[in-house]
Amino acid sequence: MQPYTIYRVLEAAPAPDSHGQCWVGEDVAESIGLCEYQTILPYLMTFLPREGRILESGCGLGRWVFYLRQRGFDVTGIDLARRAVHMAKAYDPSAPILRADVLHTPFPDHCFAAAISLGVVEHFEEGPQAALAELRRVLKPGGNLFISVPVQTFLRRAISHPLKDLYRWYRRRQGVAFAFDEYRFSCRAFERDLTAARFEVLAVVADDFLPPKNLGLYADLRFLQSRRTRWELNRFGKALAAVLRSISPWAACAGAHCVARRLPD
Repeated sequence: MQPYTIYRVLEAAPAPDSHGQCWVGEDVAESIGLCEYQTILPYLMTFLPREGRILESGCGLGRWVFYLRQRGFDVTGIDLARRAVHMAKAYDPSAPILRADVLHTPFPDHCFAAAISLGVVEHFEEGPQAALAELRRVLKPGGNLFISVPVQTFLRRAISHPLKDLYRWYRRRQGVAFAFDEYRFSCRAFERDLTAARFEVLAVVADDFLPPKNLGLYADLRFLQSRRTRWELNRFGKALAAVLRSISPWAACAGAHCVARRLPD
């Protein structure tokens, strides 16, 4: 299955580091608090090494850097967005977070015991291969990669994607221009990308928030969003989410989280 492409309205002069800023509108403390709700947390706590350096590539406000360092992990974060790095440093000036390009990181080969990349590689129109190659370069042989990408769930294929296509068709008829924003992958297709990049896939799990928070439905269908609380659904949305979760965690999740091991050269 080919990736589904999400487009955004083309701005007159977008900032070069404005891509994929899902953290906009949050503060750092709020962002850190969301870690407790994310379904990938048990896998991070199980598979992340207690010894050795860990890189978060594309860390945004640094929520996982802060959260994991509070639990004894040695995590360094990088992000290209100046505002995100500035906000993280304002929260904690000593935080090991620096501004850098995830495609060209300033680290030597094989210097990290593990790497984290959550909601990053889907934002490269040429595909995730270059980002995966850089992650592999900085990982030690046998090091684990924890990576999340948006997936093509049943609900997205049935409702969200057709609505997005219809909206883009309508706005284009009005003269509005669109630009690439991100890909949504099938699990199998992204596993093939990891395999081609010389990673062994160890686990694949649905990436979302635990109730009362929600990420998949909240991001896809705005009419289901709570008007009071960010990252929560209204009454109808919560009922729908409960039904879909009872069917499968993949029915309306936000993404797929893969735990993969770097294979030897």
